[in-house]
Amino acid sequence: TRQVLCWEQISVEEKHFRSNFSNGYLLGELLHKYDLQDDFDQFSQSRVAIAKLNNFSRLEPTLHLLGVQFNENVAQNIMTGQHGAATKLLYELYIALEKKRKTKLTRVAMEGMRPAATVKLKSIESVLYRERLKTLTPRQVDLQLQQISEQFEKKSKAAEDKIARKHIAEQQKIQKLQEERRAQEIEKHRIGRKRQNEIMARIQEAILQTPKPPPSHTMKAIEAKKCLKTKREAEDTYKEISKFEKSIKLQETTPETTEQTATELLSVYSDDDYIRKIKKCLEEGTFSREQREKRRRKMLMDQLIAHEAAEKSYREEQLIYRLLRQTQQERRIAVQLMHVRHEKEVLRQNRIFREKQYKERRLKEFQEALDREEALAKQEKIDYEEQIIKEREHHEKIAAERAQAHYKKHYSVCWEVVNQIIDLSTQAGDYRLLTNNRIPLKLMLDWKELFFNGKPIYEQASIQPLLSEPSPEQLVELNKMNLLDEKDYSEYKSMTGEWCPDEENSDNKPPLNNNILGHVLHRLTEIFNPPKPISSPAFPPFPIKGCILGKPFSGKTTCVKFIEKVCSIQVLSVDILVQEAIQAFLKNEMKSEQNTLPRDAESSGEENEVSNFDPSWQEIKSDNSQDDLSKLSVRAQLGATSQKLLKKGKSIPDELLIDILLEAIKQTPPEKGWIVDGFPMTINQAKLFEKAYTGIGPEAEDVNSVKLSLVIDPRAPNKPPATSPAFDISVLLDISDTVVLERVANLKYAVILEEKIDFSRDQVLHRISGFLDTWPKLEKWFSVHQNILVKVNAETEESVVCETVKDIIIEEIFKKQNRSKFSFNISNMDAHTQEDLLPSVPVEPPPIEPGSDEWIYVDEPLPKEVPGFLVPYWEMVENTYMNTIKSILRCLRDEQHSVIYYLADVRKKFQDYLKHPDLKQEFISLWQSDFNSIADDLRDDEEVKAELHQRVTDLRDLLWDICDNRREEAEQERTDIMNDGWLPDHRGIAVNHFLSLMQVEVDRFQDTKRLLHDYYRAMEGKIPTEYSQDLTRIPLLDIMDLEIPLVSWKVTVPEVIITKSKNKESLQKSAKDDNSENGVTTVGKDESLITDTWQTAATTVSNMVRNVFTFYMYLLKYSCISDSESLPFSWPPKHAAFSLYISMSKAATKFRLELIKEKALAFVEELTMKAEEAYKDMEEWLGSRFLAEMSSVEKLVEVARHHIESSSKIQYEIILEETDFFISSDVKVFPDPVPSPQVPHIETSGSSTLTMSQLTTLHKQFLQVAPKVGDRGKEKKDLEHRRTKRNRQFPKIWLTKYAWLKYDDERGIMFCAPCRKHNVDLGENIHNFCSGTDDFKLEFINTHQSSEAHAWATCMEAASTASPDTASAEQMLKSMNSITLGRVENIFRTCHAIAKSGRPFTDLDWMCKLDDMKGVDIGSVFRNDKSARIFIHFIAEVERRALKEKLEKCKFFSVISDGITDSIFKTAAVVYVRFANEGKVHCQVVGIQPVHKTDASTMKNAIEQTLQINLQLSLASQNWSRKLVGFGSDGTDVMVGENGGVAKLLREIQPCVLSVRCFAHHLNLAYKEALKNVQLYNILISLLRNIYYFYHNSPLNKTDLKATYEAIKLRPAIPSRIGGSQWLPRLQTALQILLKGYPAIVLHLNKIERDSTASNQQKVKGLLHLLLKMEIVKFSHFLLDVVNVLNILSRVTLDHNSSIADIFATVQSTSETLHMYQTRAGPKERLMETIQHFHGYLLIGNGNISVVRTKVLHSLVKRLHNCFCDASQDVLRATTIGSFKLWPNKMKQEFGEKEVSVLIKHYAVILEAASVKAGEVETEWSMLKSELYNRFQNIQTLTWDSVNSDYSKKYPNILMLVDLILTLPASSAETERGFSQMKLSMMHLHSKLRSESVTDLMIIQMNSPDIKKFDPQKAIHLWNATWQRKRRQQESDK
Repeated sequence: TRQVLCWEQISVEEKHFRSNFSNGYLLGELLHKYDLQDDFDQFSQSRVAIAKLNNFSRLEPTLHLLGVQFNENVAQNIMTGQHGAATKLLYELYIALEKKRKTKLTRVAMEGMRPAATVKLKSIESVLYRERLKTLTPRQVDLQLQQISEQFEKKSKAAEDKIARKHIAEQQKIQKLQEERRAQEIEKHRIGRKRQNEIMARIQEAILQTPKPPPSHTMKAIEAKKCLKTKREAEDTYKEISKFEKSIKLQETTPETTEQTATELLSVYSDDDYIRKIKKCLEEGTFSREQREKRRRKMLMDQLIAHEAAEKSYREEQLIYRLLRQTQQERRIAVQLMHVRHEKEVLRQNRIFREKQYKERRLKEFQEALDREEALAKQEKIDYEEQIIKEREHHEKIAAERAQAHYKKHYSVCWEVVNQIIDLSTQAGDYRLLTNNRIPLKLMLDWKELFFNGKPIYEQASIQPLLSEPSPEQLVELNKMNLLDEKDYSEYKSMTGEWCPDEENSDNKPPLNNNILGHVLHRLTEIFNPPKPISSPAFPPFPIKGCILGKPFSGKTTCVKFIEKVCSIQVLSVDILVQEAIQAFLKNEMKSEQNTLPRDAESSGEENEVSNFDPSWQEIKSDNSQDDLSKLSVRAQLGATSQKLLKKGKSIPDELLIDILLEAIKQTPPEKGWIVDGFPMTINQAKLFEKAYTGIGPEAEDVNSVKLSLVIDPRAPNKPPATSPAFDISVLLDISDTVVLERVANLKYAVILEEKIDFSRDQVLHRISGFLDTWPKLEKWFSVHQNILVKVNAETEESVVCETVKDIIIEEIFKKQNRSKFSFNISNMDAHTQEDLLPSVPVEPPPIEPGSDEWIYVDEPLPKEVPGFLVPYWEMVENTYMNTIKSILRCLRDEQHSVIYYLADVRKKFQDYLKHPDLKQEFISLWQSDFNSIADDLRDDEEVKAELHQRVTDLRDLLWDICDNRREEAEQERTDIMNDGWLPDHRGIAVNHFLSLMQVEVDRFQDTKRLLHDYYRAMEGKIPTEYSQDLTRIPLLDIMDLEIPLVSWKVTVPEVIITKSKNKESLQKSAKDDNSENGVTTVGKDESLITDTWQTAATTVSNMVRNVFTFYMYLLKYSCISDSESLPFSWPPKHAAFSLYISMSKAATKFRLELIKEKALAFVEELTMKAEEAYKDMEEWLGSRFLAEMSSVEKLVEVARHHIESSSKIQYEIILEETDFFISSDVKVFPDPVPSPQVPHIETSGSSTLTMSQLTTLHKQFLQVAPKVGDRGKEKKDLEHRRTKRNRQFPKIWLTKYAWLKYDDERGIMFCAPCRKHNVDLGENIHNFCSGTDDFKLEFINTHQSSEAHAWATCMEAASTASPDTASAEQMLKSMNSITLGRVENIFRTCHAIAKSGRPFTDLDWMCKLDDMKGVDIGSVFRNDKSARIFIHFIAEVERRALKEKLEKCKFFSVISDGITDSIFKTAAVVYVRFANEGKVHCQVVGIQPVHKTDASTMKNAIEQTLQINLQLSLASQNWSRKLVGFGSDGTDVMVGENGGVAKLLREIQPCVLSVRCFAHHLNLAYKEALKNVQLYNILISLLRNIYYFYHNSPLNKTDLKATYEAIKLRPAIPSRIGGSQWLPRLQTALQILLKGYPAIVLHLNKIERDSTASNQQKVKGLLHLLLKMEIVKFSHFLLDVVNVLNILSRVTLDHNSSIADIFATVQSTSETLHMYQTRAGPKERLMETIQHFHGYLLIGNGNISVVRTKVLHSLVKRLHNCFCDASQDVLRATTIGSFKLWPNKMKQEFGEKEVSVLIKHYAVILEAASVKAGEVETEWSMLKSELYNRFQNIQTLTWDSVNSDYSKKYPNILMLVDLILTLPASSAETERGFSQMKLSMMHLHSKLRSESVTDLMIIQMNSPDIKKFDPQKAIHLWNATWQRKRRQQESDK
């Protein structure tokens, strides 16, 4: 190793050898010296994990190239520093490098020598190596975390040791102090005792100095005296001491007092000498005593403090000493006791030792037992894991089988759908061929119907010979036929689809239902089949009713326990309820008052429910009923039943479970609510519970009701309201099977025993499988049928799942409470509304018109036999009508198919006939052989040539004769086809079908007339009799040899027999004449026939109606019979009802007959037109073929004459096939020695453009499909006709009932006074109450009274009559009812949406119609574009007022303006305002103002006008001028020019205004100026643009490029466009796509270049040449680096929240980054520094772009500095304190002080006007700065709004200055966005808008809230108040 390192001159210390090589950098350096590691500059010397991973990933390919064994394990060993790993790798590397040095091979040569397969394999292994190494290498974050944790562990250990040492030292110190204190106390006690002994000794000595005579008593008395003496001495001593103490305290005892006392005592003696001696002796004694007393006093004073304690201790010691004095015997006893105590101690120690041994033995045995248990547990765990693995495999197998079955099911469904789609497509294709691309719409609709119902399109089998037991295919065909029959019948019945009347007749369409007939049939049906009542159980309204479902172990029980504990909701578990029921039975639970139920109802309900289910349960219930269980409670009875079932080994049926559950629900308190745990488990249980709880089954049907398909009852009761489901919410705990098995596996055995969970793994799998089988139906039931299912992810934590379920339950409870409150409020409101609408004065109602909604039907009693006769009769009539209509429509459908197939077959046969062979080729071959047989030397002879020309002429004449004969034969064939009689026959068949339809309608009219006649006769008590009149029959065409489906006919009416017989004869004649040659010309006869038949049927119906009227008039004994069919009001009710029905039915029948006539004429016309088209096509084919044959003959003649003149033979065979003439090069007439070279065939591409004929056909189809405009003249005539039939009698009583109603006697009209006064017009044509109407009907008056127009007119009237003080907007809104206010809110919301989305105002009309269709109530007024314009204006006005309020609150604002040139506004100025409030920046649009020219004065005036008009803000006023601080624009001289710009004019108003140029605009200029003269940049831009258009203009190229992407497994990315307003992001995207998709683009272009048939090869070559140039590729990478940097700057400049300081900060970082790129390549450019290939393609050129990149970077930096030179100004530079990004990382005292002073000086006037204390700003700046640095670690992440929220009250002045800084505009990008939004609106609105409307739209689009958050209340208030003011002004003007 040392030799290798010295050899390579690498200095590495041996002790740090492994650590130095652990990051791989030295290995890379070693390989780089041998030119084997080209990417060594990307190696890192860092020792972090990502650097190691990067280095060793780059080392792996090079080491494998050298043949060194190297993998992820070796790399991991080296990175972890294992012993010998680096040394071994160095040794192998040394050997490999020595070999390379000897061979002298470079890296490129070594790579080239490797096989391609090996290279590919090594590349795959390298990828796998990187992935494995990434997994083996721990992340640096983990390593750092480990190091940090180790450091913290070391620190914590050292801290613990330090604390322990400190604790021990403290303990030792305390112990030492205690010992010292104890020693001091002992020494103190010893000294005290010593002093006490000395004192006592001195006292005794003092006492013994006075000798006393010895006593003469005995020893005992002497001893007693001694004791007494001692005691007295002690007492005297104590007394003296006490006296001494008192004397010291009182200081009363003096020497003078003592002497006086002694003198007084001695004065009694008389002897002087004796007295003197005694006195002297006493004086000496007194002196000595005084001296002794002084000494004693001094000694006592020293020991006074410790005397008492010493005395006490002394006494104790004396007492102890005396007590402890022992005798010899006591000492021996003490010694024996000591021996005994020692023996006991020895025994105790022995016992402790033995116990210790026993304990160790027990611990050893316990440890051995634990080891055995551990071994057994491990083995059990291994067995358990093996079992889990087997069960998981089994579960996966089951899941795979289930997935396979699911896949097969879906595959079969998809296969069936695909087959149906293919069948539909092929069927459409076949019919396109049959119908010449004109498929009838009816066929397409039929196919769609079959397709949507899953029926096959093609015929499966024929049903003509239908057997008694049809095959499955025949059943399918019958189902198809029935489906189409039902569809056609429904269209015919409802007169829709194919049977829809024309627009001209749609207005006259009669109602589909006849109310009288419907009422009569409904009454008869109810009498015949009376309905049965339905009873439903009643439960109290619980707050919540829910269930929690899920797989086993999904957490259901845990969740319900949590909910029961938290939400106080009753939890019901079916298993627990069953156990409780059984326990109740075992405990003999008796009935109570609370749970007693009616036995009869209970038993009946249970029997009804169970009768359809389990019979065993019925037996058990019957047994229970026989037992004496009546005294038990219901729960106990159910428990008894359950116990019996379980004892028999049967499962409890679902019905019994539901009974138990319902009983528990009944016992639940109503205020708690309940949730079921894990129930229902099957769909049967869910349905049974739903039926038992609600009383209504899910499949409940009214079996008693008889469906009436033709009529309905107008007064049929509405369906009962839908009952709410049994459950309010159903929660599914969703969990995967794998998680279930994991949870089962993770359950501990002890836990299982503790919770008594007894289950096997097979049971778990079985339960999972059972849940998966039953859940799809349950999911459909709860989600689709009831819409209450909520899914919760149960794989998360337990607490999260429980909280989620709790939130769902609580939310559902709140929803239910809100719904109940809402329904309660609605009911109260309806009650109040009904009370308000009650009339105050009873008015006699006008007479009711028969047939109206108020008409009272005649429901007199009927005989019992009549309904039994009439109901079956009507069912027979309906069935006959339906079956006959369906059969006729089926025949018409089959007729349509037969027509299509016949015409297609005729076309095909005629074309085949034209292609029949002839004898022309034989004559041509004979002539050619004769021509070639002439000798060559004779061919130049003129006579021979003349002869040959004559032969050619003869051949031509012969061929022409053959063509003429074939043409005549074809014409004869066409004539035969036209005269075969098919068209007249099928036209007659179709006519008969439509005549049959007329017959069916006439029969229906006659049958219903007869039914009603019998019904009303039965009311009169008359027996229904047979008619004396015969029924009508419509004759049909007599077509021989054809079977025509006819309806069952009846005897004809005598009155029309003659006419019909004549018609029949004429019809038979016409049918015979249709077989003539010109059958197409007989269409007129068919039309007249259909018209005559229709006239006959209509006349018949009218005659029957006239006969009815004549009969009833005769009964009423009218003197004359009127021709009028109007009903007299004096008729009896039964006669009037029957006559009214006859009139209504007559109109409906006539309309049907007329519709059938129109469809019949259209069908016949279409059939004739198709036949004529076919015949015309035949004629065209015949003529074109004849001309083509003649042309081919002429070509043949020309070829022949050419060979004659050239004197040459015809070498190849001449072929004349049908219309084609050619010379076959495959057949030679004679051999040719020199073959001529064949010209290669060039395949030409086909055109996908439609031909003119196809376009013409498409145009015709569009014209046929397009809707047609109706005839308005006819509508006017209908309106006039209606006017003539109106009621002319006006009841005067209406004027008293309706106060607003007025009547004009002169004109004879009634009108609404408020509507006419306030000109509120709905725009009706007939019943217009504003202009007046003469149709006097009460229903029209009631309709107008409840209309929107009348409501608004009433509000206007109330506003006009009220005083200005009382009439306000709020009162006006209160005067509106809730319906009117809701309509206005809906219209305002619609207008806001129109303005927000930039739609035209005219969209309000169709949006209102759409709301009408959706059921949204919006009223009938304010629905035009004028109203939309007004409402949008008021919505914008609200936003303007809100903006003005914000500006009034803020202290400063800036103006942003720019000019625009547009087609509508030739020149206009848009104005924005920018302001900041508490650190939040706002920028909102004010408006747009047109200008006539673009000079500074005009633009300044436009800005002032915009502010004045929209905000009532005058810049000239002192209040607003002192708030203006800045002006922003795009930087033109007109705006910011120093000599005469708008900025200078604004400074005249406010000198402090600071003008700022748009930084985004300057960035664009800087970029373009820096790169406009760079040739390489222009080439690259041109390349990007050409590539974009190359793929954008060719869908084929785009598709091929996507396929190329997919082939090389790259994500498709099509080249994008560059340029436009977003030029920088687009350029960035285009470069990224070019570089990422480079291999796909180059590969695709190479493929096109190699294609010789490509038409754009030159263009592709040019693109490839540029793409493969190294300069272009490197410059693209360099430019992408530059654009990435500039794009960040562009985003900041375009953000309206960015301040000038933010832009300065970004400009600074941008300049620094570009400076760095001058010395070091960017991240993208570094990828291309040393490589010659790019994505595997060899690049051409040297790739030296250093000069260009230096020039571009230098120019960009310079121009960026020049463009942002405003930053050198003091004021703008001072605004940098407004960006936290420019703040230093650490606190600097001088930071910002200069900037703050500059800003205060410049804006002194404005700050003073804003009440800012300028003297406190600098102080607050320093304090705020200090607090921010102390509180926040990362100062650059702060925002000013958060700072304001914390310090606004503390530092208001400096924060006000910050708001001023943020108010200054940084760019005018907002104006650009405003222009874009305005142009987008103009695209829809064109030039219809005024500037005011454009301003309104822009304000709403830019300033107003979103559509969902918009509140129209303020706009409605403003609109209403403004309307009131205008109304008062108009009243005052009048």
